Amino acid sequence: MSRSALWRQEANVQDRARHAEETFARVISEGSTIHSHKKGVLPLLGPDDTFNIHPVVLSSVAKSPYFVNKCCEKLMDWNMVVDEIYYEVKHLEPWTAGASKSPSTAFCLLLRLFSLRCTEKQMSLMLEHVDSPYIRCVGFLYLRYAADPSTLWTWFEPYLYDEESVQIRQGKGDTTVGEYCRLLLSELDYYGTRLPRHPIAIERQFKVRLLQAERSEERAKQHLENEAAMQYFQKTGARVMALYGDEENPITWYDAVVDRVILRDLESGEMLHRPKFQVTFSEYGNTEVVTLGEIDLPGTHTTNTSEGGADEPGRGRGEGSKPDYHERRGGGRGDRGYDRGERGRSNDYNRGNYDNDRGRDFRRDHYDHRGGDNSHHGQRGYGDRRNYDDQRRERSRSRDRNDPRREEKDLMEEVLRREREKSAAKGRHDYASRPAAFRGESDERIQNRRHMNRDGSDRRQQKREAQPKVDETNATESKKPAATAPVREKTAAELAAIQEKKMKLMAKYG
Repeated sequence: MSRSALWRQEANVQDRARHAEETFARVISEGSTIHSHKKGVLPLLGPDDTFNIHPVVLSSVAKSPYFVNKCCEKLMDWNMVVDEIYYEVKHLEPWTAGASKSPSTAFCLLLRLFSLRCTEKQMSLMLEHVDSPYIRCVGFLYLRYAADPSTLWTWFEPYLYDEESVQIRQGKGDTTVGEYCRLLLSELDYYGTRLPRHPIAIERQFKVRLLQAERSEERAKQHLENEAAMQYFQKTGARVMALYGDEENPITWYDAVVDRVILRDLESGEMLHRPKFQVTFSEYGNTEVVTLGEIDLPGTHTTNTSEGGADEPGRGRGEGSKPDYHERRGGGRGDRGYDRGERGRSNDYNRGNYDNDRGRDFRRDHYDHRGGDNSHHGQRGYGDRRNYDDQRRERSRSRDRNDPRREEKDLMEEVLRREREKSAAKGRHDYASRPAAFRGESDERIQNRRHMNRDGSDRRQQKREAQPKVDETNATESKKPAATAPVREKTAAELAAIQEKKMKLMAKYG
């Protein structure tokens, strides 16, 4: 190739890079204008020119010919971008397969979607789209990158166990939309790039809620296998236990009554995969709609208002037996109130006796001080102290059982345990990724192996032996400091000459 052809090629490359920069700046500016005039725009968190995308991925997408020439020049609104996702997106990785490592169409269209801004209605349509799972997953990715973390759970929760299949990686097996949603909420690594980090409190809150959703899913599957339980749940007026929680109260089990069984979607009218239930909570009187995994048979869990519950020995029910819930509820609360009143009066009576006994003990001690025996008083005081400690421990156990945040604490402990196991597994993976010759060796031995020849000799030792030897006697003598000559004192004639010279200089120069 001639020199002029190389110059033309270099000039074309520079022109394309300059055109890509100008196009990217233009679409970002248009997006800011749309945000200020468009109603109902989904608020984005972070800078409006990077959208929290990794700089390497962002730079590659902004320079991609597909993004510059197709996405920015021809896709001018949300409908056109959604149609392009339907026809072109085949996987959700940030990079395409091959050595070129060019950005994928999914991320090019994602960046174009960021520049156009989505409204909340458009995002809802994307997440509910029936034509392509990739349209839904690009919507989830849009939310994961730029939406406020405090609003993510509201968007993701209904789809955590969606069964629609989708291909995330090129040439790999299909997964489900629900598994993809759980991946976005729980992981930071995303197939060769990094997702934006959330605050640690919100991140662990997501993991706790994901664990709750996992248990609810397991519970729902168990209910579907139990025909008797499903028939019981679908009876209007059936007394059940249901989960409820809000911003002020943790998610806890409460007694509830089934008001209505919901079999169709209220908006679309389609049949639901699993029934939902409208229940009224007996304690507060509020009405909520719960899923199959958020409902259970009465007596299965401990409520935050009961003094005993299923955790107490003797209060549980045998496996496979149906609880007589109406009988248990009919006399349970009144009996507990009666016991609480009797226990209060008994405590007052015992406290009065204790005070009287303490007075008599003081008089007895005063009498024993004058010659009596106080061994009986010492024994009785020890017994009272032991009973008091037993009562404190029992009350502490009762508070632990009835603590409404106990289940949340258990879930957090499970989340921390899984994080520790994941860190340990990652360490084992790093160890396994070492070459076989280096496994089981310390870092010092690995460093030493780098200086070994094929025959096993040490190259460092050979270098030291190859250096010329220096005579130690001569080296020692050369290191000794040289002797200094003695200082000779000046004679009177020399001092007089010096003084005369100084006087002449002073007279000449002042």
